[in-house]
This record gives sequence, structure tokens and C-alpha cells, in this order.
Amino acid sequence: MKILIIDDEKSIRFSLKTSLRKLGLEVYDAETGEEGLELFKAHSPKLAIVDIKLPGIDGIEVLKNMKKLDPNCIVIMITYLGEVRLAVKAMKIGAYDYYTKPFSLKEISQAVENACKYIDMKEQLDKQSYEVELIGKSNAIEEIRSTIGTISRLSMDTCILIQGESGTGKEIVAKLIHKGKGEEKSFIALNCAAIPKTLQESELFGHEKGAFTGAAEKKIGLIGKADGGILFLDEIGEMDLTLQAKLLRVLQEKKYRAVGSVEEVEFNATVIAATNKDLKEEVNKGNFRKDLYYRLNVILIQIPALRERKEEIPLLIQSFLDEYNFKLNKTIAGLDKEAMKVMLNYSWPGNIRELKNAIERICIFCNEQTVSLKDLPKEITESYGEQKEKKSLLEWSEKEIIFSSLEKNEWNILKTAEELEISRSTLRRKIEKYKIERK
Repeated sequence: MKILIIDDEKSIRFSLKTSLRKLGLEVYDAETGEEGLELFKAHSPKLAIVDIKLPGIDGIEVLKNMKKLDPNCIVIMITYLGEVRLAVKAMKIGAYDYYTKPFSLKEISQAVENACKYIDMKEQLDKQSYEVELIGKSNAIEEIRSTIGTISRLSMDTCILIQGESGTGKEIVAKLIHKGKGEEKSFIALNCAAIPKTLQESELFGHEKGAFTGAAEKKIGLIGKADGGILFLDEIGEMDLTLQAKLLRVLQEKKYRAVGSVEEVEFNATVIAATNKDLKEEVNKGNFRKDLYYRLNVILIQIPALRERKEEIPLLIQSFLDEYNFKLNKTIAGLDKEAMKVMLNYSWPGNIRELKNAIERICIFCNEQTVSLKDLPKEITESYGEQKEKKSLLEWSEKEIIFSSLEKNEWNILKTAEELEISRSTLRRKIEKYKIERK
């Protein structure tokens, strides 16, 4: 397995290389972020250790670029103690873990070894299939299920726009629409954010031999492959404006032309576009064509963020536990009360994808029947600790304000409640809650 080390301190690179080669890893190293990204593109390592403070582009930008090139790459950040805030930011972007300098080589080698096991296990899991389903019982999810059912019964091709934050399950909804319409039909997907804008047209429409430099042979585009089935355009908000105009013409006239060709070809398919952006807002900013927005928005499916339906988290956790118990041949029954409390209080910026990845990690490393606080990923428990500290500070501030107002108004409840703009019953509850007493 390949690993990349990016750090501007030569001694650290040497120590890590020496230590990690003992694990049988193929090690590459770089002094700058730019040099590191070139090595990353050339060798595609599955693991990387990145210093946050680098000459040129910093470690945060390197992490972002790595995640764009390979979302599955495991990146461990290293930093000095005073930069922990940046390390926490890196965790939210997708870093696997972080360590502060000076670190123990034994500790970081163990972390890399665990990450290698995680990668091997994940590759085995990815080879196994599991039923695609939309989990949840909230009104929003039930409405989405109903819309999918309506679309499945349509005999005509149409356009569908799915909006929701990253990780909410937009592709799952698209695949359920495909399943409803008949899985024998083609399902062709293009991630507009993952392909350079200069190549998007060729990917979508295909090209003739010699149409441009490097076009050594004729290529059928994704539109051609999707004919008669479903074309899924993920992250449509990242599509180039010029290409948007060409896509609009295809949707209106049901015809397209490959790059370098004069021949028009018929096109009939259900087009599903998905985005984590508010396309209406993007239209107002001039980043998205208004006419294309209205053409795609025939049927709108809005998927709520996980933080807006936290009551479904226990249901989702159990479903993912069942899935990974089956795949890993384990018998994890659930989470204890404290672990569940922490999971419910976490904001889940990565939504369901982040929750599922967290449960997968927990199941791989947990050897007990019940998941406890120690089994949860570090970024989740640390976030909970920060929330508790913030809540404690807010409560202390509120207590001080109430006490000062009571003193000022000589402990007259009515006057104090009026000054604080709350009811007398609310004021009495807070006095009792904070055990505020007259000195």
C-alpha cells in the first residue's frame, strides 16, 4: 500500500519514512503542498500524512484537493499544539485523524496501521452489495417516497431536480427512481464537479475521431449511453455556463450533436439533476441559467439535512448497524445511553453519509456488543465536549444577568420579568433552575 508524507521539516519526513517502511508501506515524501499534490496525482496513494503549516499552499488546501481527487483517501494531519483549531477544521473537511507535534512515532505508526486495516476492510465491504433504501419516517421522507412512486408510474420522460446538502442521499433517491422505472433501463451518471470543465462537453455528448487534440478515436457520450433510460447529472451547479446552454437545447429539442460532428442524434431519457446548491440563488448570482433551471425543475425533490430530522438518527444508526453486522459477521446490538446522546447532539455536517461512515468505522473496530463513548470517532466526542462547554458558559451568563436584574429591582419579580422581557412564571423557573438566592 502507498502512503504520502508532506512536511517541510526534513527530520520529520525522514523519521516517518523510516518508521512506516517497517510496516511494508511504499512511502513517498514531499516538502511543499504543490510538490505533494503532484506526487498524489502520479502515484494515487490510499494514505497521506499532511502537515497543516506548509510553504506555498497550506495543509488545509492540500486536504481539500486530495479529497476532490480521491474522496476515499485517508488523510492524517499533523500540527503544532497552537494550531489545533485548524486541525479540527481539517477533521470537518474529511481528515481521518490529527496528531500534535512532537508526536510519538509508535503512536502515529499504530494510527497508520489501523487505517490500513480500515482500507482493506472497506474494500472487502465495497465488494458486497446491500439494498438501496430511503430510511426514515418523517413527513419529509414520506413525501419523497410518495413523489418517487408518482414518478415511477409516469410513462413519459421528464426532468427531475433533487436538491439537498452533500451526504443527504440525492443519489439514493435517483437510484430509487431508476428502480421504480425498471432496473433493466440504463442508469448513466455524470458528476459535474469531478470532471474538469474543459472535458465535460466531451463526456456528455461524446466526440468524433480527431475532433480535438488527443481524440484518437470516436467516443460515445453519456447522453448517448443513457438514451431510453436515466441520465443522472450530479452536482449540476458546477456545470459550465456554455455547456448549460447546450444541455438546455438537448432537453428542449430531444436531439444532440457529438463534438466535431454535424449529425444530430435523437435523445429520449428521464433526466435527473442533483445539486447541493440553491439553484434559485445561483441563478440570481448569474452562475446558473434561469431557462435551464426552470426546464430541470419540472419535479422538485428537496431532501432535508439530517440536523433537521434528528429524531430519525436512532433509526438510521440501527439500519447501518444491521448492515455492517451482516457484512462483518458481528453482533453489535446498539449504542449505550451516553453514546446515543452524543450522536444525537452532533450537528452531522456531512449528513447521512457522515453518519454511515462513522457507524462503519465503529463496527470495524468495536469488539463489544454495545457501543460506548470510547468507540465513537474523536471528532464527534470532541464536538460534544465543545457544545457542553458553550452551553455551560451561556447558562452562567444568563444566571448572572438574572441575578443582577433582581438585585437592581430589589427582588421584585414583576419588575424584573418586565425588564428581562419574559413572563413571571419563566423567571421563577429560571431562579429555581439556577438556584439563585438573595444575599
